[in-house]
Amino acid sequence: MVRKGYERPVLVGGGAVEFHTGSVVVSGDFGFVTEEMQAFGEALAACGFKREDRPRRLLIGWYHPELAMRVQVVSGDLFDGNSDRRRVQLVDIIDGKAVAIAPIEDLIADRLEQHASTETGMPDRLDQAVKLFRLADHPDEAYLDRRIRQESGGTFDLAYLKDRCGDSDHP
Repeated sequence: MVRKGYERPVLVGGGAVEFHTGSVVVSGDFGFVTEEMQAFGEALAACGFKREDRPRRLLIGWYHPELAMRVQVVSGDLFDGNSDRRRVQLVDIIDGKAVAIAPIEDLIADRLEQHASTETGMPDRLDQAVKLFRLADHPDEAYLDRRIRQESGGTFDLAYLKDRCGDSDHP
């Protein structure tokens, strides 16, 4: 994508959570955000991925028949344009090729938003937010608090997260 002049897609969701937790949380697929859906689809196809067409599967996303990998692609801007793209982490994976990974603060806020989005909550998403925060190496707490408030519609804040971690001073 970058060689063709497009902005690099950003890994989000469970795959980014898995990266930031060192696989303490394991994901079943990789989610990417890009404004260039067609170009990203072409790049995936060039790497051997196929559009999902298998029986008993949601017919969305892509899969690699040999690597047992699934990729979901979301169109639009990173976290609806609320993320500070300067915080995106570029991780070298092999031979100078890199993947862009969503900032840990945005992932924490996103997980809390998902937890807040249902009447009964999503305990696994809250658990992921707590694990991300505990494993974060010096998160920007002012940015994190703003993003949590923003994503949760004011339902949660950093104090709520710290309380869930069992320590109001340290993750």
